[in-house]
Amino acid sequence: MAPYLPLYILRSDGKAEVLIKSRKKESNIPTEDQLNSRPDSKGNVDYFKELEAGDAKEVDWRRKLGGMLIGELGGQEHPDAYLYGHPQGRKKRYRSPGDFFPHLLWLATDENADPDNCSCKFCAPEDIQVFEKPDRVKPPEFVKKDESPMRKESVPSKSPALSAKPMVIIPQRSASQDKGINATKPPASKPVSGAPLPIPVARQAGPPALTPTQLAPAKCFEQDQDSQWNKYLFRPGELAWFNRGNAWGLCVILKRTLTRDHQNHDRAKYLIQPLSHPLNHPPTRIIESEDGLRPWLAWSPPSPTHPGLASTPNLTYATVDWKGLASGRFGHGDAEVDGSIFAAKAVDDSFTLFEPLANNTVTTGERIYNGLYLGGEKLWTGEPVRLRLGSGHDIMVVHAIIERLKPGSTSTSSASILLAGDIYRFSTLQLQPGVEPPDNRHLPIRLRQDMEYRNRATIPAKRTLSYWKLAQAQTRVSATDVKGRWYESSTLLPILKGPADFSRDLQRGEVGDAGQWMNARGDCNAAGAGPPRLGARHVDRLDAFGRSIPPGTRISRGLDGPAEDQVFPSEAPAAAATAAAVEPAGQQGEEGRGEAMQGVVVVEDEEDEEEEEEGKGREQHAVVGYGDIAQFMNLDRMEEG
Repeated sequence: MAPYLPLYILRSDGKAEVLIKSRKKESNIPTEDQLNSRPDSKGNVDYFKELEAGDAKEVDWRRKLGGMLIGELGGQEHPDAYLYGHPQGRKKRYRSPGDFFPHLLWLATDENADPDNCSCKFCAPEDIQVFEKPDRVKPPEFVKKDESPMRKESVPSKSPALSAKPMVIIPQRSASQDKGINATKPPASKPVSGAPLPIPVARQAGPPALTPTQLAPAKCFEQDQDSQWNKYLFRPGELAWFNRGNAWGLCVILKRTLTRDHQNHDRAKYLIQPLSHPLNHPPTRIIESEDGLRPWLAWSPPSPTHPGLASTPNLTYATVDWKGLASGRFGHGDAEVDGSIFAAKAVDDSFTLFEPLANNTVTTGERIYNGLYLGGEKLWTGEPVRLRLGSGHDIMVVHAIIERLKPGSTSTSSASILLAGDIYRFSTLQLQPGVEPPDNRHLPIRLRQDMEYRNRATIPAKRTLSYWKLAQAQTRVSATDVKGRWYESSTLLPILKGPADFSRDLQRGEVGDAGQWMNARGDCNAAGAGPPRLGARHVDRLDAFGRSIPPGTRISRGLDGPAEDQVFPSEAPAAAATAAAVEPAGQQGEEGRGEAMQGVVVVEDEEDEEEEEEGKGREQHAVVGYGDIAQFMNLDRMEEG
């Protein structure tokens, strides 16, 4: 867990006793009956228990509330636990840290201690709440049917310091998604400076033909983390490439955390488990920088290193004779590398639904989920995904993940997986007075901030303004129509292109979409034949990796899991001297296809590093570490199917 310091709020409005309607005093805690732990007539036990200071759940509440407060002021709920003490009595109990956070924010910021300024569910029980922040365009008022617009109060327009009577009304969306464009940390590469973004004076007349769907708030802390721009590129449970020194290997992300670099900027750190064959597993590794990782779909996997495997069609991780491979039955190669290749292809051909939200199988035959592991990637509702449909570069902002059973069936094996949401298409306008694209505040913050980043480069260089145009609203697509996650160009392209090339393109205003550099899920298994398939369903994400990872491996739930889920080993295990790595078949070109390149399986040592330097600018070959047998390899590229 990252180190932390205690934060003290030096006042409280909590009351141990309150006056009820009969003017009698009542203790502001659960009743005696509610504290009674005796079983009822049916043997059920349902009661409240007071938590001692230092109890794990009490500490968890304070830790999460402190993180949320710091995130709101300068800058992170669990059912069956309640916070008592509200001045209106015991019925006004908070069910979660998120429930209590608006009240905590009011306690921390309102110098006048005016309860009318608090927006928590008990002090301001209106159904619709509006959030205003300094330096932001005032959002429209949303009026619920059959209700009058709620009262609004003014907010200071500039100073970040606390005002005498600040407004602390919390939005119905996640806090991170309502952070303004200027409120996030700067990216590693800065766009063209000295050319401010022009502000057109008018909009084109006429109402929009389509209405975007409003985003729902994040339903857990990890979802909120992944909704933020330029925070984490990789997610626990995802398949990824990792840098082994002279070549790249395949791994699963086990956990992640943020550390501070020498410039006091947040830097993501990851714990990974390299994939392998079932007879031996390498140790976990700590990756200190995202430069040492690549998304699974950024490159294509090579052919197996053993000739006997490469020449045998339709082999899978489950059908390979690994003991025969170790005995030399399939020729010479590297078993660990081949194990990782077959394991990655099996994961790519799988899916796992997680965090069920609703079960409507009786009425509609559908179950609703908050997230989906699709192939090598982890998808959430409320975020964009790349689609195969339309132009091939369209995206969908997902609002629901749906499991639909066949009519008259209760079996999940034949169920279809659908994604519901709004489809957007990348569009560009020539910059001219009076013309401005729609200001769609229902787009995820990652989409909006990445587009502003790109426009700050393209406007001065090319006099063009780009935006995401709503093409279809509230539509459904099959999960097989999804290529994969959408990645920010501002975050991923500096890694894929390299800082120098990306900086050069940025100066020219040539900031394309990162999706053009990515493969699609299923490409590594399709081999150019037939439509994509949904793949094998796994109830648990670990099952998708099977025996390619050691028994007992755990994928962290991050902030939504126990505290030990965030603890990293004190240091990364040393890599074995003969640890082998696999070079991907190619970085993706502008059309999403893997460019042919020479890849090698290598022994990681200092001599190889010197040879790599000498071999720059020409085809690279290396000696395979397999006993005393040398082997040259030429890795095939996999083209997008």
